[in-house]
This record gives sequence, C-alpha cells and structure tokens, in this order.
Amino acid sequence: MRIHSFKKGVAIAASLIFASVGLSAQAAHAAPITINLYEAIGYAPDEIKAFNASQSTYQVVDVGGSTGPLLAKVAAEGTNPQWGLFWADGDTWAAAADTAGQLAPLSFKPNYSSLGKRLAPKNNSYAITGSTVMVAGLYNAATLPNPPATLNAMLRPQYKGLIGMNDPNISGPTFPFIAGLMNQLGSEDAGKNYLLQLKKNGLVVNDKNGPTIHALEIGQIKEGLVQNTAALAEIIKFTANPVKGFTPKIVYPGRPTLMPSSLAIDGKRPAAEIAGAQAFVKFVLSPAGQSIISSSDATVNSDVLCYPSIVGTTPNKYTPALPTAYQIIDPYKWGPLQSEVDAWFTANIRTK
Repeated sequence: MRIHSFKKGVAIAASLIFASVGLSAQAAHAAPITINLYEAIGYAPDEIKAFNASQSTYQVVDVGGSTGPLLAKVAAEGTNPQWGLFWADGDTWAAAADTAGQLAPLSFKPNYSSLGKRLAPKNNSYAITGSTVMVAGLYNAATLPNPPATLNAMLRPQYKGLIGMNDPNISGPTFPFIAGLMNQLGSEDAGKNYLLQLKKNGLVVNDKNGPTIHALEIGQIKEGLVQNTAALAEIIKFTANPVKGFTPKIVYPGRPTLMPSSLAIDGKRPAAEIAGAQAFVKFVLSPAGQSIISSSDATVNSDVLCYPSIVGTTPNKYTPALPTAYQIIDPYKWGPLQSEVDAWFTANIRTK
C-alpha cells in the first residue's frame, strides 16, 4: 500500500509539474510579439492604439520622432537593427532601403485608388498610406500681398531675407522637395545652383515645419517653404482665431511635388515580427485604420490632411483639392542620392 501510495504521489506530483510547465509554455506563447515602429507621422499613435486594441498577438511600440534623426538612428544601429516598421513622409528613403535589399514586400495587394496606384512601387515593397504636397509657400498676406509665385521670383531682390525653408537632414518632407526641385530644373547640379542662389538672397533655414512657421508668425520671414499639411493647419488655426496683422495663405511656386507617405517593413526581423508588421500595415490600410484620417482633428494632427491612397477613404473635411499642376518624381532615382545631397546641404546651405 505504501509503495502504491508513493507511486501514486509521484504520478500526481509529476502531473502537476508537467501541468505547470504547460501553463508556463502557454503563458509564454500568449505573450504578445513586440514590434518597434519608427514613425514621423502625426496620427501614427492613434493607429498603433487602435491596432493593439484590436488583437492580442502583436504589440506595436511607438518610437516617434523626426524623419532625419530616425533615419540616422537606423544607420547607427547598423547590423543590430531595432525597428520592425518605419513610417514617414516621402518615398525616397523607402526606395533606397528597398534597393539595399532591406525591406520585406507586402504579403497582400492594397486596394489603391488611382492616385495610390500612381505612387505605389511596382514590386509592392512598401505601402503608400496617403500623399501630401511639397512644397507650399506659406506667406503672411498682411505684410506680403504679392508673394513670389515662381522659383525665379523668389530670387528677386525684393524678397531678400524673406524666404525660409527646412533642413532636409531633420525634416523628412524637405528632401523630396529638393529632389523635386532638381527634377524640375533638369539636374542635381541645377538644383544645387538654385539653392545657392536662394542662400545668396538671404534664405533662412530652420530645422523643420514648426520653427519655420514660427519664424513666419513672428515676422522673421514673410514666406515659409513647408509641407502643405502644416501650412493648411496654420490657416485653419488662424481662421478660427484671427490675429491682427497675420493672414496666412498658400502659394505654390513652380511645380510642387506630390509626396507619398510610406510605411515599410524591415525584412531582416524574425518571421513572427514580420508577420505582425504585415498585420499592422493591413490594419492601417483597412477601413478601420483609414477612418482615423477622416475623423481626426486636423488642428492636432495635420498629417491627416493628406490625400488618401485607398479606395473608399473619405478625405479629412479640411483637405482641399490637389493643386492643378504638380509633379511625381522617381524615388528609385532620387532615393540613393539623399545622403550625398543632405551632406551637401549642411556644408553649403545650412552653414552660415
């Protein structure tokens, strides 16, 4: 009886141990797979919150910042990358990453609108989540009733010291603007020469949209070359709360560049993370994800003032019609040039 009881006790203990191990394995299996999203998109935190709440298998972690510093972070991480998803304005950086063999192509075909199809990569290597216009000339009509409406006009003596722009090393939308400038003028050298002429005419360079627009508000400059969504948000703000002596309006000098926002997946991550990243991209492009663009407060997240890329998405109510004249540049041509052009800008334009 004792032997039998002992064996029975051992069997019970063993079953408890294995049950405990099984529960631990289940708990470990149930733990969500985390994916870092490096993002410079104003409404990305809302997308992350909605996606994480919609399922429990994956947990997307928000790593927000400006595009330039985030790309520098990716470069610094080198062979030990920490990002699983990267989401920012422009597609030149995404094309460069794709050319380098870094991206995992989408596992599904997005239901792009006609505009989305024009901007999407042919190999489905990254997603187009919308598009904005770069560059818009935001000016104070109260002090500059006749803003320069062409590229050449901005070089005229009467606008000396009155024009401001962003630094492409920090502001993600600014390199597509510069690439579009080069494309419009016919070559990289022609674009550089134009920027040198702008500098000679007193160009003021700030880090990104916010400081450039602030310089406009305080009268340091009279026109800021910024992303159209930031310019539109400024107009919305001052339409609701007018300020004497400040009437923000937009002019489009030259042919502005239609700039997509791109969401890419790091193809070097473990398969489980890549699967989660695919699920997140699919969510962003789904009706639930796209509704955030339509319903968000544009004065808080100006990036929702984009032109949607997915069939059935309603633009935010403050989004105007596209400018009648715009260009689309080839990101696979200009993307590999970004590092060199950014370094040139620092040495020749940003430097006092």
